[in-house]
Amino acid sequence: MFWKVLSIENTKIYRRKLFWVELALMAIMVIFLQIVLDATIEASINGAAMTADDRLEIKQVITWPGALVNVLNLAGGNALGGLLFVVLVGAITAQEYKWRTIHLWLSRGIPRPLLGAAKFTALLLPALLIVLAGLVTGGIITGIISVQIDGSLHLDQVNFLQLLLSVVRTTYTLLPYGALTFLLAVASRSTVVAISVGLSYVLLLESVLMQLLGLLGETLRSMIKYMPAALGNSLLVLNQATDMAASSPSNSAVIPLIAALGIAAWTLLFLGLSLLIIQRQDLSA
Repeated sequence: MFWKVLSIENTKIYRRKLFWVELALMAIMVIFLQIVLDATIEASINGAAMTADDRLEIKQVITWPGALVNVLNLAGGNALGGLLFVVLVGAITAQEYKWRTIHLWLSRGIPRPLLGAAKFTALLLPALLIVLAGLVTGGIITGIISVQIDGSLHLDQVNFLQLLLSVVRTTYTLLPYGALTFLLAVASRSTVVAISVGLSYVLLLESVLMQLLGLLGETLRSMIKYMPAALGNSLLVLNQATDMAASSPSNSAVIPLIAALGIAAWTLLFLGLSLLIIQRQDLSA
């Protein structure tokens, strides 16, 4: 029964214009940022004030293989990818209440926890596709820029196994933000509340909370590294291994395994609360 519900939920997502618009937005934003950075280098060559070190740093993030790492970081949980995933989860989940499709499922005898779990699981592949949309389009545009600047893609410097793992890691960092938005949508049944609070958390609230913890003593300060953003960054730093010519990844705030477990804990906490709410919700109204 779970797999049948999951299949139907996936099909519903892919039929929504919002999903395809978000993939297009990810692609457009990544391409735009790479073109702006390339134009910055061109301007510096033509006389704009920029040090040689700054020019080299920008060049490394718009040419392969460093560009691939940079694009994946843009698709991370506390970056553009997280923002798009929050909007997608909030809209899809909250609208189910407005359209009463949840009521329809339950009228067919589907257990509430199973339905909630299937709905969240159906969002995992879209999360992966958001990351891939950024990587593919970013890879193409930075590939063109690489050939223009260096005359080569430097494929011998790309660790393709690490690139694959980096896609998985980057997608994984989206999960706590998606689970939080799923919780907000279930609790409020409002698209506006779910998306606005979710975006506020990614853009502002999390950073403010981390700053406040830093001011409240050593014990609370140590909790900062276990916030979703810090945990995600501890995983994303491993993406540097995609570039074999780069130096070894710098030390993470926490051990990568602990970071992965922490992200899982946040995701399961938010999802568990969501399923508890779904189980007890009065849907008669």
